[in-house]
Amino acid sequence: MDGSVASRRIGPPRSGIAERIWDAARTEFSKRGYHGARVQGIARGASCNVALIYRHWASKRALYLDILRAVWLNAANEIAALLESGTGADAEAVVSAYLDAMNRDLMGAQVLVREYLDGAPFLSQLTTTDPSLLEPVRRAASVMGPPGNGVDPVLAVVTMGGLSALVASAHEAVRPFVSEPPQPDAWRRQVLGLLTHGLSPVHGANGQAT
Repeated sequence: MDGSVASRRIGPPRSGIAERIWDAARTEFSKRGYHGARVQGIARGASCNVALIYRHWASKRALYLDILRAVWLNAANEIAALLESGTGADAEAVVSAYLDAMNRDLMGAQVLVREYLDGAPFLSQLTTTDPSLLEPVRRAASVMGPPGNGVDPVLAVVTMGGLSALVASAHEAVRPFVSEPPQPDAWRRQVLGLLTHGLSPVHGANGQAT
């Protein structure tokens, strides 16, 4: 993927209390979203007091923005690497890359899902401040090809990205409906076949028509 975003990676601060706060905050935000998360909950998870959190980040908002930016950039790096290493450059390659990237960071996928459910206000803030953060979407859209059959490539990528995050974070949600949840690889094949080929004609687990 085009350089300035794909080559950037941010993540937890250096080891110590800041790293513990970072990890605890990722957990808190993934479970509760920005509005439901509590600084006290982050402090408990990091085994520190609230004052220590504010020594490293000015506010809960500042901490959340850093984490959301890191999740977004790290996913962009994964997607870029997967697209560049793949054998094809088409819609299926894009969907496959998003699925794999989200599955490699399930907690990050949950952070994104909760951000999307809130209307993506903080992601909008980040991309407004730094438009280069949108490069991964544009790159993936270019792989999808020109608009066809009324499908806009950018909207398709946004949709597939959101669905991939939801799928990655909701694997266990199938428990009420099946005797045993599918293994991750089987689950991935099912979702990839559905997102790339649809329901008609019915496709097998390998994405081929049956």
